[in-house]
Formats: sequence, C-alpha cells, structure tokens
Amino acid sequence: MGLPELDMWIIAWCGFALFCGGLIKGTLGVGTPLLTVPLMALVVPAQTAVVLMAIPVVVANVWQATRAKEVSTVVSRFWPMFLAILAGTLGGVFILANIDDRTLLLVVGLLVIAFTILQGSSYKFQISTRAEKPAGLVFGLASGLVGGLSSMFGPMLIIYLVSLPGLNKERFVASISFLYIACVVPWAMLLIGFGVLDLELTLLSTVATLPVVAGLILGEKLRSRVSDERFSRMVLVVLLVSGATMLWRALI
Repeated sequence: MGLPELDMWIIAWCGFALFCGGLIKGTLGVGTPLLTVPLMALVVPAQTAVVLMAIPVVVANVWQATRAKEVSTVVSRFWPMFLAILAGTLGGVFILANIDDRTLLLVVGLLVIAFTILQGSSYKFQISTRAEKPAGLVFGLASGLVGGLSSMFGPMLIIYLVSLPGLNKERFVASISFLYIACVVPWAMLLIGFGVLDLELTLLSTVATLPVVAGLILGEKLRSRVSDERFSRMVLVVLLVSGATMLWRALI
C-alpha cells in the first residue's frame, strides 16, 4: 500500500482529523473512524486512512474501558455479548468472499436509519430487562458479522445500547468501549496477519494515537457538561450518519 509524500500540509490535516476523532470519541464514546477516515481520505488513499486507525481505535477503546467508573459492572453485565461479537467477527471475515456485502450494507443501513427515526420519535424501541442477555447475543453476533464484512461494527452496538432503559451517558460510554474491544482487537490482528499493516504503517498508526488521545482527554471534559438528554440526541445523530454511510458504501 503506497503512501503519498508526507508534506507538512498532509501531516497537519491528518493530525487535525485524528484529534477530531478523539474528541467525538471522548465526548460520545463512538464515531472516531466515521469522522476521521473521510477527513484523512481527502489527502491520503482511503485504504491507508482506514489502516492508520488500527492502533488508535484499540488504544482509545482500551483507554475508555479501563477509565470507566463501573468497569467491573459493565464486564459482568455484557461479557456474553462480548464473546458473541468475537464469534460474529470471525464468521464475518471467513464468509466475506461468499456474500454480497453491498446488499448487506444496504439492508442494514436502511434498518439503522429507520431505527434512528423511531428512537427520535415518541415511539421508542426498548429492550426489557428479561430480554437483555438474549438480545445482546443476537446484536453481538450481528455486529460482529456486519463488522467482519464491512468494518462497520458500531451501528448494531449503538442500537442495542440505546434500547436499554436506564443506561446513562457514563454507562453507555463504558459499555460500548468494552464491547468495541471485541471488535477492534481482532480486526487489528487480522490486518497484521494479512500483511496490510506493515512496519511503516504500524509506526505511523502508533504516532497517530497521540492526537487521538489528546482529543479523548478534551472530549471527556466536554462530556461532563453535556446532559443525558442531549447526549442521547447526539448519539442518535452519529447513528443516523452511520446508516447513511452504509447506504453510500452500498451504492457507490
């Protein structure tokens, strides 16, 4: 994978994009690649932009999961879903060559947009306490499958978590960061295993972690000033953009 000549303009723009990705991650717990990759793809090849996020997304999610105030509660509550995501991710990667990923992205994208509109209305979809664990297994497998095929892990996880009653902003961020680890760690290992993440890109991806962490720190401070209600609306906006991105990828 070739890299363009990294002049100061490209470096500065990528640093800005990575900082913005960390900022939205620190504030909402989601949205880093969704914002960062398109911005970096303006000055570097799109595939390079995706691969450069390998180490920053792992670090960002481990950072947030370990800094969470109720990490033990999150782990005990969502570990079955964590395992389901792992299984789904491996399954998605293995069947990648035998499925029409455009059709999958089109269907899932439409579902994500429809769900977002529903949650933004007075008719909200909620998962009962009794159905939480079975639904977690289903959504975990779905998230891993879709992510393994397309790298879009987030939408199914967000749908599941925003459908749980009583999950405030701090618990949401802690939960999704823990669950994201099951997505991004295998993904990064597969990039290394297939030789996509070579030594040069590994070094650049490591350096790219610095502006992401800087954005994370500032985003965490901003999150403390955002009400739970506004936080929920902002997450729905990210989810809507995720669905639109899926449709765009399916139709191009």
